[in-house]
Amino acid sequence: MPTEASPALGAPDTWVAPLARAVPALVLGLVITFSQDHSAPFGLVGFGVFAVVTAAVLLASGLRADRGARGLVLLQGVVTAVAGIAALVAPAGGLGYLVLVVSAWAIVAGALEAVNGIRFRRGRIAARDWLVTGVLTVLLGLAFLLVPQTFSDPYAIEDKGEVVFAGTVTAEILLVGILGAWAIIAGVQLAIAAGSLRVPRTASAKAVGA
Repeated sequence: MPTEASPALGAPDTWVAPLARAVPALVLGLVITFSQDHSAPFGLVGFGVFAVVTAAVLLASGLRADRGARGLVLLQGVVTAVAGIAALVAPAGGLGYLVLVVSAWAIVAGALEAVNGIRFRRGRIAARDWLVTGVLTVLLGLAFLLVPQTFSDPYAIEDKGEVVFAGTVTAEILLVGILGAWAIIAGVQLAIAAGSLRVPRTASAKAVGA
């Protein structure tokens, strides 16, 4: 059975888990960044795929976790799976549905991860990364709730006094953009966490071999 001193490879406090979570987050962020479609259906499908993959990672790592961390990690995985499935089964749900699914998931899943970070802040190297990722995720949920769904901001680009391009930033465009920005920030954070966890484990393995 994995212990706090020597967690099983793939457990949430080893480098494998955050790296596996970083990949779908970064992919989501890059897809949104380079896509011209920032509609609610696009956001729901993108988030849904991300959430289902992330849920699989969380559930797998939770099963390899020690008894202390296992419960909240598995619960986080279940919440993420439910949110992902909810997004994928109703991609035409509209802006309100996107806000509901993402904000509910972000606040609940983020809080669960932050709580694990606080609980183990003095006993595990990964605790700080759990706390940071959890807080970032909660902030995503709050941002989705704070942006008015009626938001609309027209803009125009002028050249020598003539309008060469005009458009409107709507709530859909803004919120999907926020989701993409969060995904990149969270993905980078998780990748850094994987690197910081990889070094102590490698050093420990060399010490044992010596």
